[in-house]
Parts: sequence; C-alpha cells; structure tokens
Amino acid sequence: MKYIPLLVSPDYKISISLKLIYALALFSIIPVIYFLLYFDIYDILFIIGLITLTLLYVLPFLPRAKNLRDVSGLKIFIIAIVWSGTTVVLPLISSEIALSSFSTEEILYICSRFLIVVALIIPFEIRDLRLDQIYLKTLPQVLGVSRSKILALSFLLLSMFLSSYLMLDTYIYILMHFIIIILVLKANRQNSFYYTSFWVEVVPVLWFLLKYFIG
Repeated sequence: MKYIPLLVSPDYKISISLKLIYALALFSIIPVIYFLLYFDIYDILFIIGLITLTLLYVLPFLPRAKNLRDVSGLKIFIIAIVWSGTTVVLPLISSEIALSSFSTEEILYICSRFLIVVALIIPFEIRDLRLDQIYLKTLPQVLGVSRSKILALSFLLLSMFLSSYLMLDTYIYILMHFIIIILVLKANRQNSFYYTSFWVEVVPVLWFLLKYFIG
C-alpha cells in the first residue's frame, strides 16, 4: 500500500528494488486466493470490506482530499480499524460467530486491540511531524508530542485494564503493554528511521513468538 502512489505517479521512475517488491506482492496473491476458498461468503465479504477501506486509504477518490489518508484527523483511526478488523473481528466471524452475536468480552477485546494499535501508531506520527502536511491534523500536530504520548499511555492503561478483566493471556498481554509504553515514552522527532521501522514494527512479531512458545 505504501508504494501504490509511486506506481501510479507518471513522474516517478520505478527502481529495480521496487519492481521486486511489486513482483513479490503480485506473487503473494496466489496463496491468498487459494486460502480464500476455505472462507465462507460472509468472511469473504468482510475481507473485501477491509480491502476496500485499505485501498481507499491510499487511492484518490475524493474531490478535495485525495484519499482517506488525506482527510484531516482520520488517518490513525482508519489504520486502527483495519488492524482490529483483520486481527480480531475476522477470526471471530471465521469461527462462525455472527457480528450481531458478539459477547461483551469479545467487544471489549476488539476495543482493546483498537486502543493498542492507535498507541502503536503515535510513535510513527511523531517521527513524521517533519514530513506530514499540516492539513492532515495528526495527533502530534493537534495535541503536540507530549500530549499525544499521554493519550497513547492512557489508551494502553485502559487496554491493560480490559485485558485484566478479560483474563486473556494476562502475563504476555501485560508484558507487551509495558514494552509499548516504553516505546511510546522514548519516541521523539529525532528518532532514527529504524526506531519505528524496526523496534515498533517488531512488536506484533514479538507478541506472536511469546504467544507461540510460551502462551
């Protein structure tokens, strides 16, 4: 998704490395189509909805704002909705649980994941303060760096409270929250590219490994 604007831009010359990324993305469609055969129609419709929202995030379709990413204040929440929908809602409905039948615990779990993703995105928005146009009205642009961190920490504390109520992998869940809290606290405009693109990005991978080997 990150490279689609470059692909459609007539002024950008696509490098060999970028062509390899596009080739890998196209090749990955094959197993995606194969595994889609194992989903029922309701799951596929939900997936199509997530894909559409993701495409609208980067593709121009609005008269004033080029895409959903360019709508003031909306970027971070679109990402959180797609991630929460993909990692929580989709597995639930794939387990033959109708959206209208979600229990209180399942709804709270979705809310917890949404809060975590928003908190994880804030270090990226702090990093991009020098790059993002002012009309985007990202949280650091509107609230400032310190208040954005406070908001992220508040979301994480609320998510921790929900996890203790739900009793879902409590020790791993709380450990990951503390790691994210540290990453948020240390985020600043001077962070290197690898601070977010490696250390923050690796959080879901670390979470999976802890869950797989310990949980």
